[in-house]
Amino acid sequence: MNADTTRHRLPRTAALTPGRGGQPRLLIDAPAASAEIYLHGAHLTAWTPRGGRPVIFTSRRAVFDGVTPIRGGVPLCLPWFGAGVGGNRRPAHGWGRITPWQLRSVESQSGGGVRALFALERDGIAALYSVEVGEELVLTLSLRRTRDGVADAPVEAALHTYVAVGDVTAVEVTGLEGAIYLDKVTGQANLTQRGPLRLAGQTDRVYESGTPVTISDPAYGRRVTVTGMRALNTVVWNPWSAGAASMADMDDDEFASMLCVESAVVGANAVRLGLGESMSLGTRIAVAPL
Repeated sequence: MNADTTRHRLPRTAALTPGRGGQPRLLIDAPAASAEIYLHGAHLTAWTPRGGRPVIFTSRRAVFDGVTPIRGGVPLCLPWFGAGVGGNRRPAHGWGRITPWQLRSVESQSGGGVRALFALERDGIAALYSVEVGEELVLTLSLRRTRDGVADAPVEAALHTYVAVGDVTAVEVTGLEGAIYLDKVTGQANLTQRGPLRLAGQTDRVYESGTPVTISDPAYGRRVTVTGMRALNTVVWNPWSAGAASMADMDDDEFASMLCVESAVVGANAVRLGLGESMSLGTRIAVAPL
């Protein structure tokens, strides 16, 4: 379904319009929530439950040129994460977040929400991505191997969710207690999370856990819970001040306004898909007052 055909089938709560940089985007303004999704990378850049404050962080310096990955929002990392299992895959985090996706359908849902469906096929991998915008945000990604070839490599995926926070130095992250993790900042593996996580510097951890994770944010007076679906890993990332300063598409002070909590299937949990086989990964994000 091309953009023109889709436009005629959109519910009244959705519109397909040029966004920043003239890039095509789907705008959703439904009774339950609003959202913005760019076709470049099927990249959700905003979600705000009705009557609440924005839950998703997107950098004010993010680049919207149809080529560069968008800084913030929910980048789709696939079919590998970082440099891949072998450490030699390019581009970083795969091609899912830098490729135009096809908007298949947009439908109203009960409860005042909207569901949008996106599709992409490349290198023997067919991807289908569902975005349910409502009082909660539900993201579901499925990957299916359609032919032999480059798809023989292990498949990884991550929903690289940037959560907006009032002050990252004051948040407390719970739900990972007792989980084993790899600290990618220090290179140490097989570490154990002792108690809640409080950030005091650059953080890049891959946890062997897919249990629900809650960000308690006193500055915004809310709890944001990220619940992975079929997720075997959780990634927690913040570049801190030095990391942000090194990024052309992120202001130096913006590290304090975001925290990535990502539902993922990566590393040793990567999946080798046989022809016709598929894997799926999802995340559900809910907000409640403290």
